[in-house]
Amino acid sequence: MSEDNKPTQDFEQSQGQDQEKEQYQDQDQEKSQGNMNFNKIASIGFFGGVFWSTVLLVLSFFDFTQIGPTFVLERIPLGKWANGYIEALISIVSIGIASIIVAFVCYFVCRKFTGVLPGVFIGLIIWIILFLVIGKIAFDFRPVKEYSSDTIVTSICLFILYGTFITYSVSFAFQEQEPYLRGYSK
Repeated sequence: MSEDNKPTQDFEQSQGQDQEKEQYQDQDQEKSQGNMNFNKIASIGFFGGVFWSTVLLVLSFFDFTQIGPTFVLERIPLGKWANGYIEALISIVSIGIASIIVAFVCYFVCRKFTGVLPGVFIGLIIWIILFLVIGKIAFDFRPVKEYSSDTIVTSICLFILYGTFITYSVSFAFQEQEPYLRGYSK
């Protein structure tokens, strides 16, 4: 009688082992999806910050705006070695690193939204925070009414584009990952 039950027991054991393997594979897949999601969000934030601060550098070079990306480092004494292009490069990388934080905030707040409108609002909120709330304290900005209309309009448009890029890209990355998070494949 034990020999008759042996194939059944072996079959049940192999099924149990297969189920354990599937559980471990599912857990490994969730971890890898989480890491991939983290890497995507961080790269979106860094690229967005570097790209749009480079655009800000070009716009300030052609006098569309009185504010360049070096506003980040104006209060930090770097010495004579960091004047010009090196200061601009350090500022662009610093904005890219700060944009990683913005991308994660957008991920946790706006990931379920689709479309361009949430990005426009995020860009306007960031502009208001930088220029009206902490601009004088942290970055030595003048009052907004002292800037030219070109500077105000250009900076608002640039921040709207920046917010739209970050929010839309993060939302797209989340929507792309959502079927995998539910356990389905494409």
